[in-house]
Order: sequence, then structure tokens, then C-alpha cells
Amino acid sequence: MMTKNDYKYASISLLLINIWTSYVFFGYYTNAEMLRGFGLLSFFIFSVYFAIGMGIILFISRFLYFKKDKKNKLINNFFYVFTGIFNINLFIIWIVTSILQMLSLDYDTIFFPILNLLISTLIFIDIYKFRKINNRELK
Repeated sequence: MMTKNDYKYASISLLLINIWTSYVFFGYYTNAEMLRGFGLLSFFIFSVYFAIGMGIILFISRFLYFKKDKKNKLINNFFYVFTGIFNINLFIIWIVTSILQMLSLDYDTIFFPILNLLISTLIFIDIYKFRKINNRELK
């Protein structure tokens, strides 16, 4: 069950991801250098590293700092929802560009989209599964 904060955080996350996508799109077409695709690829890879790093930091803080008494502070946090949505967005971009053969999925690079999918899945399970368990305990 989604709360009012979930809708607010999801819409803000989608707005920020839309701004990020627009910046990348217009930055690609306004850049006049010969290797402009390389700059776009490096920005995408930096974004993947950022999203994975943010997910790992949130998981570590979730399991070390936010124990049972403070669990809801992180589950109902904007950055937690944003990280889940951003990771699933990067996974979808990676899959679409692989299908269009713009990026190749090598054994070296397959780790990153799988990690994006894993982080986003774990975040959404953590948010909604544990909230459902907490709601049952409160009743």
C-alpha cells in the first residue's frame, strides 16, 4: 500500500530523472566535438556508478544504523525511493540500448545492469514488504 509520501517521493524522483535525461539528451546534441558519444557514455557510466554506490551506502546504513527502532525513518525516506527508481531507470536504459545494439553486454559489463536491477528490487521489496509486515504488527 502506497502512502502519500510514496507518491510525493516517486513524483519528485521521476521529475529529477527527467531533468537528468533532458540534460544528457540536449548536452549530446549541442556538443560539437567529434567524440560526443564518448562523453555521453562516460556520463552514463558515471551515473551507473553513482546509483550503485548510493544503493550500497543506503543498504549499509539500513542494516547498521537503522535497526528495528528506526527502520521506518529510512524506508520512508526520499533518497531510498529515489535510489530504487533511479536504478530501475538505468537498468531499463541499459537493456534498451543493448537491444538496439548501442551498447554491448560483455561478461565484464553485465555485472552493472544486474546490480542495478538487484538494488532496485531489494529497495522496493524492503519498502513495501516490511511496511506490510509493520502494518500487520500494528493492527
